[in-house]
Amino acid sequence: MKYHLPAAVAIGVGLITLFGLLVPGLPVVGPLTDFLIRSVVVIAAVALIIGVLNLLSVHLSRVGDGARGWPYSLVTVLAALAVIGIGAAEEAGLLSVTVEEQPLGQWIFQTVQVTVESALGGILFFSLLYAAFRVMRRKPDVWLALFVLVIVIVLIGWSSWPLPGGEALKGLGVWLGDVPAEAGARGILLGIALGSVAVAIRALIGQDRSYRR
Repeated sequence: MKYHLPAAVAIGVGLITLFGLLVPGLPVVGPLTDFLIRSVVVIAAVALIIGVLNLLSVHLSRVGDGARGWPYSLVTVLAALAVIGIGAAEEAGLLSVTVEEQPLGQWIFQTVQVTVESALGGILFFSLLYAAFRVMRRKPDVWLALFVLVIVIVLIGWSSWPLPGGEALKGLGVWLGDVPAEAGARGILLGIALGSVAVAIRALIGQDRSYRR
C-alpha cells in the first residue's frame, strides 16, 4: 500500500497536467493544471532556499570549528550573504546603485561569475588537450589524432596570432564550431529530451523504481 498510493498520486497528477497542457481551456482541468504547475514552481523555490541555507550552515560550521580551509568557507559565506543582500535590496527598491550603466547585482554577476566561468572553461580546454596528447603517446588512434587536430585548428583559428593562413584556419575553426559541433550538441539535446520522455512515461505508467520494492 505504501508503494501503490504514491504511484497513484504521481500518475494522477501527471495525467491531469499532461491532459491540461494538450487540451487547454477546459473548465476544470485547465485551472487545476495551472495550480499544479505553479505549485511545482513554489516547491522548487523553497527547495532552492533550503539548499542555500544548508550551504551557509555547512560553511558556518566549518568556520566555527576551525576546520581545514575555513578561510575559503568564510569567503563563501560572506560572498553569498553580500549577493543575497544586494539582490533583495534592489528588488525592494532600497538600493539603486549602478556601475557601468548596470545594476550593482548584475555588474557583480558579469564581473565575477562570468569571469570565473570563462577562466575555468579555458583551463578545461587545455586540460582536455593535454590529456589527449598523453593518450596519443600511450595508445595512438586515428580518431584520437583527428580529435587533437580539430582542437588545434579551432585553437589557432580563434586566436589572434599572426600566423600564415590564419584567415583560412579561422574560417575553418568557425565552420567546425557552427556545423559539426552544433550538430553534436543538438544530438545530445535530442537524446536528453528522449530520455526525459522515457522517464516521464515510466513514471506515468507506474514503472519507476521508486514505486517498487
